[in-house]
Amino acid sequence: MKTTDFSKRPAVTNARSARGFTILELMIAVAIVAVMTAIAAPSMMDFVRANRLSTAARQLDADILLARREAIKRNSRVLVCVVTTTAGACGSGTAWAAGWLVCYDNDQDGACDASTSTNPNPIRQHGKLDSSLTLTGPSAAPRFNANGTQGAAGASSVTFTTRGTWTGSKSYVETVTATGNVSMAAGG
Repeated sequence: MKTTDFSKRPAVTNARSARGFTILELMIAVAIVAVMTAIAAPSMMDFVRANRLSTAARQLDADILLARREAIKRNSRVLVCVVTTTAGACGSGTAWAAGWLVCYDNDQDGACDASTSTNPNPIRQHGKLDSSLTLTGPSAAPRFNANGTQGAAGASSVTFTTRGTWTGSKSYVETVTATGNVSMAAGG
């Protein structure tokens, strides 16, 4: 059996190889990371803003499509309207950035019907948008009838525009035609 005598190992001749990084090397590495972060930060902020804008527009789109589907499914009128300070109540006006809700209106009086334990109302409620976003829309609540149309014969289209408040922001335009067709397009 062979034994190894570690006392006969050669001594480390280069002291630098045994102690790790110098302070100069560490400072250079930190400087490189700082420069790369400074370059990437504005792009990351633009990405976050664009994602926030796209998400808000797509949430509105999904809620409008939900309102149309619910009107057909329930065979009754469903509203998409501005949120008021009263919980679950439809408001009027153009303060869409404060939030919106989707509710059924069986009695067709232009207001959300009372909620019951078996049939909660509103169907869906969306909270206030981020302060860096604006949402403009009609002053009257868009409504979907039992056949999926948006209004009475001769009714006009309604348009929603979601946009950011920063320079160079894109916009999303949502259009609901009188026949109930819903479309969204990205603008410049």
